[in-house]
Amino acid sequence: MRILSLLIITTILFCTQESQAQRWKKYRHEVLFGVGATSFLGELGGGAGPGYNLFLDFDGKSSRYLLTGGYRYKIAEVASVRGNLTYARLSGSDAYAGDVHRQSRNLSFRSPLIELSAVGEVYFIREKLNSRYKVRGIKGALGSSLSAYLFAGVGGFFFNPRAKFVGNATYPGDNKWYSLQPLGTEGQGLAGGEKKYSRVSMCLPIGVGTKINISRTLAVSLEYGVRYTFTDYIDDVSTVYADPALVAAANGNKGAAAGYFANPSIPVQDGDQIIYKGSKWFIGEQRGNPLSKDTYMFAVLGLNYKFVSKKTNRPKF
Repeated sequence: MRILSLLIITTILFCTQESQAQRWKKYRHEVLFGVGATSFLGELGGGAGPGYNLFLDFDGKSSRYLLTGGYRYKIAEVASVRGNLTYARLSGSDAYAGDVHRQSRNLSFRSPLIELSAVGEVYFIREKLNSRYKVRGIKGALGSSLSAYLFAGVGGFFFNPRAKFVGNATYPGDNKWYSLQPLGTEGQGLAGGEKKYSRVSMCLPIGVGTKINISRTLAVSLEYGVRYTFTDYIDDVSTVYADPALVAAANGNKGAAAGYFANPSIPVQDGDQIIYKGSKWFIGEQRGNPLSKDTYMFAVLGLNYKFVSKKTNRPKF
């Protein structure tokens, strides 16, 4: 009799554990919506001092907003795949930089960004879901509501850097915003020059996220990710100064704006010296760094909704 009781108890425990282990299959499909902030890491703007790589050159003043939506499919208890469509704004300005040489360069931009990405997620803190069943009026235990994951993937995005034509004595401005890529501000499109860059590129998203379940179907998430890109022109800056006069001559009725954006440098006091990059001697000198591709970051606060499958092999109590 004792042996029979032990077998029954063991069978019940095994079935319960198996049921718990397979519960995630009922919550495979999930949609998510989020809002958040962006940060751009490229040639423009940056922190105090000379330019650094990634987080060391963070510029909070240039942060902008993002809106995102996506779909997640759970392929295993600790692994998911996800697709996202995101609309964001990026910006950067040398006026915010702590380095006088970048302040003198006086470049700035803003750009819309539309990103489509696909990533894989691996949970290092497994997501736990409570039961929808009641036994004697008591719901199944939820357990820990916190989960966390790492993600990586691939994406494509569209961007369009723009700047305001403030102008100077040589090129009086009209305070209108211009798309910079068609103007060829670094001499793209001129005889013997490079062709104009594409406003569509690829990125590699990588990051970390956490979710807190607030019910069987709803969860709040917080995610931070970096996008490594394959372009150095999100801010329209990459190589050397072109001759503003030649750039202006190649752009017809937009010539004044093109000439100004090619080199809008201003004098900046640095102790006893005045830093100024606007003279003709700077033609052909460094304007950006083509060896370092642009990067941008997303911080996203999201709401996640799980669709519950009606298929079940478990008995109802």
